[in-house]
Amino acid sequence: MGDGQSPTEVLSAELATLRARAGNPSFRKMASHSGQISHTTLHEAVRGTRFPSWDTTREFVRACDADEQEWRRRWEELKGVPPEPEPAAVEPVVITSEPAVPAPEKRRRPRRKYALAAVAFVVVLLAAVAAIVVPKLNRASLVDVGARVPGDNSKFVADVTVPDGTVIHVGETVQKVWELQNTGSAIWHQRYLQRMDLPPSPGSCRTPDRVLIGDTPPGDHVMVSVPLTASAAPGKCWIGWKMVDANGAEFFSTRRPVYVLVTVVS
Repeated sequence: MGDGQSPTEVLSAELATLRARAGNPSFRKMASHSGQISHTTLHEAVRGTRFPSWDTTREFVRACDADEQEWRRRWEELKGVPPEPEPAAVEPVVITSEPAVPAPEKRRRPRRKYALAAVAFVVVLLAAVAAIVVPKLNRASLVDVGARVPGDNSKFVADVTVPDGTVIHVGETVQKVWELQNTGSAIWHQRYLQRMDLPPSPGSCRTPDRVLIGDTPPGDHVMVSVPLTASAAPGKCWIGWKMVDANGAEFFSTRRPVYVLVTVVS
């Protein structure tokens, strides 16, 4: 996973992750569940060759029993659809039969000094609020609210080897390396990266089920390496990985996975 990905690649990877979370149902089974779209069209949605239509994305999401509205917002975000403007508020019209009575004239008082005092008060108030809120926001950026361990957080830094879309041959073995950073306050000890699609589907690329992450203190970077052997047939190969403990429990359940994405050719 790295910078510079197109919206098509991002959406296809996220749909593949959704399918993996749903237990990796076959595309034929998903198409049967939908009843409105073919299995080849659903498969095309995760190949990353073109941006899927909303109808295709909706049926994919429904087949995985996911939140359709949430995915609609994500699809529009990646597609670049501008949000619909909120309707302007309409002031109610009050009709009265009573004749308008002119208000008695009041002697105007000088208001300039009161306006300046009000502006000065607002400026001081905003400065006080900023002094309290901004440091809290900076501290909060180091914390993942969905983390299982309080204060824990991680950051993807780079694909060190095998960038997304790398072409490899059937049966070929490459070494995938990610660079991660511990950006939280918890020490990483006895943690692993684990495949999300366990058990892997027959014919998919082969890797170990999990690989060890070295002990990593807060602020440090770590290189995580996994050997990957290409599938026996050409096609796209996408595998997502999440950080887990020795029992397979995730540390960051709401965080997107790191992944490897290669194109297998004969």
